[in-house]
Amino acid sequence: MEKLFVSVDGATRGEPGEAGIGIAITDKDGNVVEEISKLIGRAATQVAHYRALIEGCRHALAYSPQSVIFFTASQDLANHLNGVFETRQPHLKRLIEVTKSLLNEFPQWRVNFIDHDANRRATRLVERAFHQQIQAEVTRERLELRLLARTSSLSKEDMERLIDYAKQLQSKA
Repeated sequence: MEKLFVSVDGATRGEPGEAGIGIAITDKDGNVVEEISKLIGRAATQVAHYRALIEGCRHALAYSPQSVIFFTASQDLANHLNGVFETRQPHLKRLIEVTKSLLNEFPQWRVNFIDHDANRRATRLVERAFHQQIQAEVTRERLELRLLARTSSLSKEDMERLIDYAKQLQSKA
């Protein structure tokens, strides 16, 4: 591919808190090439922004573009990577090094700061990751309630057999 545009965003629920990233990769005609939406564990918001860009780089590299323009709503991220100013935070310095090494694998790259509203696609992808987690938790809670309802009338012997079966299932996992 000749040119890619990669919008990235990272967010947390709490500071630090559960973190998610969203990445939208489009071609020069605006066609969606790939979308990434996932949770990355516990992190601070700045770390989530870097992790989103790192993941965006890794995915964009798979398409071997000649030029990539990254968009972020994190002004600090854009300023750090474009050499406008440096950070004194050691954990961010390491993330900057990793990010720059990935960016330098592209023949031509640029990281642009854009308004949060203009970065909506990536933000929606982060929100999707959180929503999917909530949906998974709700589904699990419903299943647990169904299981509890079904087991409430079982005899002691049946409960012991059920526990043995559950152990077998866990050993297969």
